[in-house]
Amino acid sequence: MFSKKTNNHFILAAPRSGTTWMQHMLNAHPDVCCVERRLFGNYADFVEDNGHTTPRLRVTLDKYIQSILLHHGYSKNQKKELTQAFIGALNKTEKNHFEKKTIVDKITPYINTAENVLKQIDTYFPKSKIVYLVRDGRDVLTSGVFHWFNKLPANTTLSDFEIARRKQFLEGGKPIDRFFQDKEIEQWAKEWVQPLHTIKNAEKLHAVKVISYEMLLEDTEAVLRECLSFLKVKSSSNILKKCIENGRFSNMSAGRKQGKAKPDAHVRKGVSGDWKNYFTYEDGKLFSELTRNALVDFGYEENANWFERLR
Repeated sequence: MFSKKTNNHFILAAPRSGTTWMQHMLNAHPDVCCVERRLFGNYADFVEDNGHTTPRLRVTLDKYIQSILLHHGYSKNQKKELTQAFIGALNKTEKNHFEKKTIVDKITPYINTAENVLKQIDTYFPKSKIVYLVRDGRDVLTSGVFHWFNKLPANTTLSDFEIARRKQFLEGGKPIDRFFQDKEIEQWAKEWVQPLHTIKNAEKLHAVKVISYEMLLEDTEAVLRECLSFLKVKSSSNILKKCIENGRFSNMSAGRKQGKAKPDAHVRKGVSGDWKNYFTYEDGKLFSELTRNALVDFGYEENANWFERLR
């Protein structure tokens, strides 16, 4: 049976970095529940999911509470009190429902919100631990653009290029000369580096562990064991086996083999290095300019001129 106290921790990563995979594995643990609460970021928008006629609202708790303060005439001083009350109620509900004492909240910050997210984790969960999951930013970009085949901001009008690209990859249409647009590279470069830029500040207050998607692919058991040890939960061979099986690609993709792509699937391919099939020299140069030395800092390249080999 779970204890009266709930341990709250976080996985922080750029979107499309493997957090859903981690969530599946952690949720097979008898003492761990991995959720996606979307508490922080001061963000709201509508997205249209493929196959649905009604747009879906994405809103963080802090944005909703700001709305309550405004429309009910509450003072700003009550923001923290309300936020703590919501989180407390959520914790109680999760604890009673899942009967697990360790809650891990996976957060992939919306663009331009990563610093805000960390500041609020500092405020409301100062004793929490943070696992940073890092993936090669070029694979994040590639996976992210494919993910947009499934989900777009509401009222989006596709350009002729975007229509042709979707037709090629979803229906086998006429080949296109380039996969990315500059605006997509610019957005996903930010999506990737912004969470990573918070690591040093996070280490000032929290216990932090940085793992990589690529190492998780290479030795899933070893990296998962390290994470469980970091979270101070059991990591027996039987538990690890159960977690890994629950996160197996075929289980998450309705039977597909790892590496077999489905362009419009949430779980698309489950590999590393796929960016090489889509990047041009110009793409690489722009991505390098936008992210500076981040690929080097995290061990993905030896120097910032890696794009020269794409000529």
